[in-house]
Amino acid sequence: MHKKVFLAVAGGVLGGLFFAGCSPVIDARVQGFQYTIYFNANDFEIGRSVTAEIPYDPSNPHIYEMLLNKAIAANKCDTIVFPRYEIIGKTFGRDRIRLTGRVATYKGK
Repeated sequence: MHKKVFLAVAGGVLGGLFFAGCSPVIDARVQGFQYTIYFNANDFEIGRSVTAEIPYDPSNPHIYEMLLNKAIAANKCDTIVFPRYEIIGKTFGRDRIRLTGRVATYKGK
């Protein structure tokens, strides 16, 4: 008796898994999920070397992102490759942070 019940339950579970496994995949969005996209050098057109500066605020945790966004917007490109950040001490009483890199535009398809 127990063997038949076990086989019936196991068959039901396996049957359910079989049919559920054949159902279409549903897209789900998860907040805070980070992912990485890999590009190679042929995906971009690399341009000239550029610099950008903003006042340095060591208490701002997003200072590097702000500077990178400013450089991208000012040069109308998709990204800056090989960015180098330098902190320039006491320019007119305030420290400044400088980004130097090369502009890159995505080629697309």
